[in-house]
Amino acid sequence: MRIPLIETERLILRTYVQDDMETIFQMITDPDVRRFFPDRSHKREDILASLPARMVFWSRNGFGQFGVCEKGSGKLVGYCGLKRLDETKEIEIYYGFFRDAWGKGYATESAAAVLRFAFEETRLRRIAACAHPENYASQKVLEKIGLVRDGEAFFYGMDLFYFALEKRSYRAPTFEYSLIWKDTRG
Repeated sequence: MRIPLIETERLILRTYVQDDMETIFQMITDPDVRRFFPDRSHKREDILASLPARMVFWSRNGFGQFGVCEKGSGKLVGYCGLKRLDETKEIEIYYGFFRDAWGKGYATESAAAVLRFAFEETRLRRIAACAHPENYASQKVLEKIGLVRDGEAFFYGMDLFYFALEKRSYRAPTFEYSLIWKDTRG
């Protein structure tokens, strides 16, 4: 299985390693980070054991979730990726970051890179996204990377704003971007 490593000006988007799972658990159980997430619990043991399922998802779909790391420090600061939108056939871009990474533009930078990956490296023709009506920061990120609000929808048990972008309307950003395909079979 090949999973890309994406490098932007300040970030590295990479596949997870087992040590990342505890960090991800800490992030997604932080009440401030979870504020706009669907109301569901996350069990530590489920997250710690989730790496094989994440790799299977990549192998079946050619896309998945990246761990987002600061280039200089190597510190895992969040995640960004592509997945199926709730129980639909649509593909959604999504992201989440530790509180200390908020306000630095990391969500926009990583989401722009993942969107570029989606349209330039996969056969995806449309990307969707959802944002909680009170999550103004996430709405702004989606608009900055080119997605357009297309009404409201009910996903993940919540009323959300729905965004979408067709490949034919996509305009690649001009930021530095490099992609390296890595074989993860070891």
